[in-house]
Amino acid sequence: MNVLGDFLALTLTSLIPILAPAIGGMFAERARASNIALDGCMLVAALAAIAVGAALGNPWFGLVAGVVAGAVYASILAFAAFVLRSDLLIAGIAANLLATGVTLLVVQNVLGSTGTYAPTGVQLIPRIPLGPLAEIPIVGAALDGQSVLLYLTVALFVVAAVVMNRTRFGVHVKAVGESDEAALAVGIKPVMIRTATLLISGALAGVGGAYLSISSVASFNSNLTGGLGFIAFAAVIFGRATPLGTILASLLFAVATALGIQLQGTGTVSPQLLHMLPYVATVVALAVQAISRRRRERFDVSETNYVPAIIPRG
Repeated sequence: MNVLGDFLALTLTSLIPILAPAIGGMFAERARASNIALDGCMLVAALAAIAVGAALGNPWFGLVAGVVAGAVYASILAFAAFVLRSDLLIAGIAANLLATGVTLLVVQNVLGSTGTYAPTGVQLIPRIPLGPLAEIPIVGAALDGQSVLLYLTVALFVVAAVVMNRTRFGVHVKAVGESDEAALAVGIKPVMIRTATLLISGALAGVGGAYLSISSVASFNSNLTGGLGFIAFAAVIFGRATPLGTILASLLFAVATALGIQLQGTGTVSPQLLHMLPYVATVVALAVQAISRRRRERFDVSETNYVPAIIPRG
């Protein structure tokens, strides 16, 4: 594989655990129910996926377990926010911290591992060989041997775009995000919609977490996500919580991640600096988004401009 094809393959591989949770985060963000706990949902899902997959000897059961675990963990966040009336952002931060502690506790006291859980003989999500199509320059070589979850994530994005822009549920999500009073006036229940979007975000974060443990590294530790959930959340904000914007922002961060990985083999740049690259790209992207928003507010008095849900109204 040539250098460009190798870089494209790394980009696509890096895209999966960013885009999958970002798709779910997009729904929650449009309903003004920001799921800042995407990273925690991914971590819990990653452990559930590899534990169930190893126990049952089937990675697909592991994937299902990861999706369910992500949704269940997000339901805890919804319970804290809408039943206990906690601040959603504070509850999200607490959920991320709790996920690290809970997964470490389970690994050490239930699974009997000292830190990294790496069951023997665990089966991974299969990868798809392209056969003769792999001879296609650059693209064929980059797609050859990619995980099934890459294609599943792309399919999820297409479905999410259709749901958001072409279905009643998508209209309800946008209505709740615009105004609780207007939504209530037409019979839409904001709490129900926000709860549903949080569950969707947790389930899709589960896809990203399952990819990490049963398709990428075949092991688990409490640092497995490496902040990818926060990068996914940043992709939602930078992409203005729209399908096109979210996938473009996710691609941007995936490119930064792939660039850091590829440059590590050259030895020309400090590994620590390369490891920082995707996070630096995230900070720069959010800074650009904030500057652009300020300029729009200065020269445009329209109230239809997108404002991240993490910024209170008023």
